[in-house]
Amino acid sequence: MNEQKKATKSDKILNLIMCVVIVAILAVAVYATYGKIATNIKDKAIQEGRAEATVDYLARQADLDVEDYLAQYGLTLNETITVNTGETEMLDNMTLENYLKYNGGEQTAEEVLEGTKLTDKATKDTLWKDFLPMMPAISVIGDEENFNQLKEQYGFDNDDITWGELEELIKSKQEEANAADTPESSDAPETSAEPAE
Repeated sequence: MNEQKKATKSDKILNLIMCVVIVAILAVAVYATYGKIATNIKDKAIQEGRAEATVDYLARQADLDVEDYLAQYGLTLNETITVNTGETEMLDNMTLENYLKYNGGEQTAEEVLEGTKLTDKATKDTLWKDFLPMMPAISVIGDEENFNQLKEQYGFDNDDITWGELEELIKSKQEEANAADTPESSDAPETSAEPAE
């Protein structure tokens, strides 16, 4: 006959200890691999264009640590620029000179200032987010035909319009179009559905 031995108190404690050890090993394994898995998921989204490149991603692509990567463009980690900051925000916080360096342009900041006729309003140390709205819209668009299409589409005739003014104009025209598409509320009196007695 096959008799089953009754579990003793020490057997139960041993089983409990084994369960705790297994759970701890699993927790350590998940913790150790989660960061890599999450990073790989983010990297894939960036590579496929579903997410914006972050400072951390750009630094890793350049084979630099984040501090060194930012330092080459005159930036540091702070409240505004973190490892998770997107490329657009990072660029906005670069000076004109560093923005041109980042983009590998052949023009110097002085040449850009002269070409846009902004030498009296900006310097090579002006932040890109402050410089871009001052630029002539034609310089940003870069193509006279596209600029003329925008003039026709948005109904302006000012060839000297700045990029900031054009952005505001486009935004206001889009808001007007959205307001026109939204059905207006009915003037009919509301009837309440009260239960019949």
